[in-house]
Amino acid sequence: MIHNAGIRVVDRFINNPNITAVIFAHLPGQETGQAIVDILYGAQSPSGRLPYTVAKKASDYGALLNPTHQDSTTGFFLQDPFTEGVYIDYKDFIARNVTPEYAFGYGLTYSEFSYSALSASLELNTTAGSHGATYTGNGTHVQPEGGDPALWQAAAKVCVTIKNTGSMAAAEVAQLYLHIPSGPARVLRGFEKKYLQPGEEAEVVFELNRRDMSTWDVVKQAWVLQSGEYGVMVGKSVLDIQVESSLTI
Repeated sequence: MIHNAGIRVVDRFINNPNITAVIFAHLPGQETGQAIVDILYGAQSPSGRLPYTVAKKASDYGALLNPTHQDSTTGFFLQDPFTEGVYIDYKDFIARNVTPEYAFGYGLTYSEFSYSALSASLELNTTAGSHGATYTGNGTHVQPEGGDPALWQAAAKVCVTIKNTGSMAAAEVAQLYLHIPSGPARVLRGFEKKYLQPGEEAEVVFELNRRDMSTWDVVKQAWVLQSGEYGVMVGKSVLDIQVESSLTI
């Protein structure tokens, strides 16, 4: 068990035959002891998922390991040129084809789950082709203050059925990833936790708005839709995709 405030590699001990599992418990609170006891003794099935990638060794993080430039006069790290662009964490690992120890979104339970009946449908009407697409939507979304109100219109809906195929009640975290044309292979666009009894199944629905499917155009200074095929993937982690489909704009 590790109480940690962020990423910790486990390469120095994870292959020891006496180590059969690791609990990333993060920062402890007053109920930490009871919660961990419940997990260790099977009173509760764990359902947490990693919000970052755990590499096999520190050097696997590449340029992300030391992203800032050190000032030669003060010795402080004052500047980050952000040369990695959007390729951070799992997007960078996938792009460089580096296999992690534990993938983004990974986590075990005391049960098993199956995925089926994936459907993906567009809810916007694109009439202007690629980057200048116009759109209409009939969904309802909470709109933040400021910005283009059209960004929060309904754009697509993804549905999937998950089933507890094991023998213990547990929660599964279904994760939705998109491949946006000309972008990273996978970007997280939604996740939903469902607590299911053995044999029980439930439908998970992901509602996407135009912002979820857009990329930032530095020339136009606006969020724009890309024309082409969007990959739709739902799974247990970024590297454990269970079902796939696509949408075309």
